[in-house]
Amino acid sequence: MSRRTRSFLGMTIILMLAAAGFIIRYDPSEAKYGIFREHRGQFDAVKSETLLLMDSLDERSDIGNTFIYSNNTAPPFHDSVNTELQDKIQQIAAWSRDSLDFVRYSRQDGKPLLRFVFDWEREHGPTYHIVYCASQSMVEQAYAAEPVKYKLTSLADGWYGIEIE
Repeated sequence: MSRRTRSFLGMTIILMLAAAGFIIRYDPSEAKYGIFREHRGQFDAVKSETLLLMDSLDERSDIGNTFIYSNNTAPPFHDSVNTELQDKIQQIAAWSRDSLDFVRYSRQDGKPLLRFVFDWEREHGPTYHIVYCASQSMVEQAYAAEPVKYKLTSLADGWYGIEIE
């Protein structure tokens, strides 16, 4: 074999090994959480405004489990959501290519739990959630109560990714 052929073969083998390594290490759920990593400021802004809104509503009544946004209803927003918060949520929906289906607020042992639910209909793979809660154990407790298997990924302080299997 000529030196040129051996060099070409060596480069081909290296490229194949690199591609195999990428495929083995690739986690599609991690790719879904890219929207959070790229636009974390927007998620934080929605969280802050939603917590303020829900605190004010909670003083007037028991809020329970509240859908702040649902793309399956008309109108899509809870009556109390102002236009600024609507715009922020619509921007996240646009970045997700309209796979954001719900933004849901509830309390878990008195602590706020805010869920952004993506791809509810599983058109692009498993349903996944981006969740804010001050405690990972509270998130685990909330999802353990539901009849689903899930994979939890820590995204940042208080933020978690949940992939429904």
